[in-house]
Amino acid sequence: MAGVNAAKAYLNANECVIMLELRYGSNTSRMPSPFCVWGRREVMAFKTSSFLLLVGILSSIEASPIVKRSSNGFRVSTKSAVATRDATPDEFTDNHATLTRRSSGNSRSFRYLKAMQSGKQDNGAYAVGTAPLQSIEGGTEYDVQIQFADTDPVAVILDTGSSDTWLAQSDFQCVDDTGADQPQSTCNFGPLFNGTFNEGQIANENFNISYGDGETLTGVLGHEDVTIAGIKVTNQEVALVNYAFWEGDGISSGLIGLAYPALTSAYAGDNPAADVPGDTIEYNSIFTTAVNESLVAPTFSLALERAPSSGGFIAFGGLPPVDVDNSSFVSTPIEILEIVDDPQTTSQFSFYTITPDGFTIAPAAGSRRFRHEREGIQVTSDFPAIVDSGTTLVYLPDELAIDINEAFSPSAEYVEDEGAFFVDCQATAPTFGVNINGTTFNVNPVDLIFQSEVDPTTGLCLTGVQAGGEGPFILGDVFLQNVVAVFDVGAAELRFAPHENY
Repeated sequence: MAGVNAAKAYLNANECVIMLELRYGSNTSRMPSPFCVWGRREVMAFKTSSFLLLVGILSSIEASPIVKRSSNGFRVSTKSAVATRDATPDEFTDNHATLTRRSSGNSRSFRYLKAMQSGKQDNGAYAVGTAPLQSIEGGTEYDVQIQFADTDPVAVILDTGSSDTWLAQSDFQCVDDTGADQPQSTCNFGPLFNGTFNEGQIANENFNISYGDGETLTGVLGHEDVTIAGIKVTNQEVALVNYAFWEGDGISSGLIGLAYPALTSAYAGDNPAADVPGDTIEYNSIFTTAVNESLVAPTFSLALERAPSSGGFIAFGGLPPVDVDNSSFVSTPIEILEIVDDPQTTSQFSFYTITPDGFTIAPAAGSRRFRHEREGIQVTSDFPAIVDSGTTLVYLPDELAIDINEAFSPSAEYVEDEGAFFVDCQATAPTFGVNINGTTFNVNPVDLIFQSEVDPTTGLCLTGVQAGGEGPFILGDVFLQNVVAVFDVGAAELRFAPHENY
């Protein structure tokens, strides 16, 4: 203990020491703790001498939570998706559409997941406060053009975490979070739908969906012809929203959901106030209908591209028009991770999820990590990770996130006021990869440092990998911008091919 005049321990949600900060005079050194390990380490991140030193000083350590979490208050289950056919060949298709990125802080999937990570308030509800870095910590949404009947195309939010397709109706009622009437402009939709269903409203049925941050939509259901990516799906069940508490972006007019039919939000009766949570009437989502009618093979793919690209592509039944080797895909089973609130909150979400083999970290020369692991770190994992285009960053277990942030040169620092890791904007990023079915998918270093997201106090830049507390853990755009991702629902697998340099 000679020379150590101060020490601080960083704790995770389970009050487990995950990083220790030692001060030697005017110098500070941080190292991961041997007392908290996530998964099975193939290379331990400390030396025996460090271990003995840490044991000796633990009794006098000052504790400071790195990510303080309340009890999450939700239930998570993971189940395997069921394959109904062989894998669809990875071939390019003309059925693709351009995506437009909206970094508006309004990603529904991310705000819900972030609420899950943060836990419930005293009143039992989930809420996501205003993040200091709203454009990043609010997530990213991607808009795609769709067309109802013969009307002009409109932009809608693309959502892989829900199943309904809906537009806001021209005469909808806008309310605030208390239910008080507001001008329509407050809900901030794009162009409103001025029409009716081609065969009339479905009798004795209503549309009712609530998002994790409190946004609520109700309306009516009917059948309409919907066109997306050159595919016309006839007589598709869709919703028109006539009542909304919504925080829009002024551009998107609704949403198209690509998740499984079990998550559709139709209820019996014409009074949404009488709906019983979970007692829904299941119907086929637009993607399921297109597959059932043999309009496309049962697969869709995403190629998200980093700025200055507008956003990337979505394709149905094949691959989008990007430079990718279609013989280089590797597969992994789709797992359906369901997050089910208790009855008071009435929300249910399901996400496309995988369990990676692990992660590869090669520390940058000069980083604190480089002193201990010049050969790099291989971490095997046994936790599920949601693949979500609505989340900008990658969120991993706390101790693993620290490993990665320690591997920058100079190493990243945890800024408590922002609740996130930041690093010198000119730092050298480590090599970081996600291991899937024996293949490592490296993340381009430019995606690991956000030059546009600067902490005003320290002048440091946000890093692309953050601590996810107790979960859910997420592979967001930082990962997806480096792959082409194929969601092969028919074969119940996700496939990935490298798309790092473009």
